[in-house]
Amino acid sequence: MSLAPWRTIAKPHEDVLKGTFQQAEFAADITQVVNGKAPAAYQDAAQFFARTFITEGMRLLLMSVARRLAGLGGDPVIQLQTAFGGGKTHTMLAVYHLAARQVAASELAGIPPLLDDAGITALPQARIAVLDGINLSAAKGKTHDDGVTARTLWGEMAWQLAGGEGYQLVAADDVAGTAPAKDTLIALLQKAAPCVVLIDELQKFFAELQDGKTLAAGTFEANLKFVQALTEAFKA
Repeated sequence: MSLAPWRTIAKPHEDVLKGTFQQAEFAADITQVVNGKAPAAYQDAAQFFARTFITEGMRLLLMSVARRLAGLGGDPVIQLQTAFGGGKTHTMLAVYHLAARQVAASELAGIPPLLDDAGITALPQARIAVLDGINLSAAKGKTHDDGVTARTLWGEMAWQLAGGEGYQLVAADDVAGTAPAKDTLIALLQKAAPCVVLIDELQKFFAELQDGKTLAAGTFEANLKFVQALTEAFKA
């Protein structure tokens, strides 16, 4: 008995068959997706899930996120622990596309049965903030189209979640480089609810916060306090 050719069992994608696949496109960049500049395989939610094998770990994570957004429990904070190339950014992109609802959940491969298992009949669209440590400047911050310059992680997060109104909640702390109080973050999250905050490459951002430097992003201690306060605010 002869074995069937592997190409008939696991047919490669068209870009592989046609020789148009670019190795550089294999690395997901969440900021490019947010800015609408990623390759279609990552930018388009339907294509993304069609090309994604949902592992058991990813399935459980997405179910937890969906339950949280639907007000049915779920973990308020999830820490992804993977080695380099372990799929962390890919998993965050799955959360991003699920929460953004730019494509109906019924059109995302593998998602309808996942939502059924989670007991969810209606998944709300969420506001999303993406803090990418290698795409944020600790020295200059980021100036947005409405004229707001977010200097810190909390200023940027607030603006992404709720625009200028959200930023005003943390404006004083953003200018001073001091971490906002937990109650302030709770008020922001309530204003933006349901919402998701995705943080990637945080250690790269923290590496810029060296002793003796005066940066717009604040001190290492202030940023550490912000991360702790944010996790507690999500749990509140």
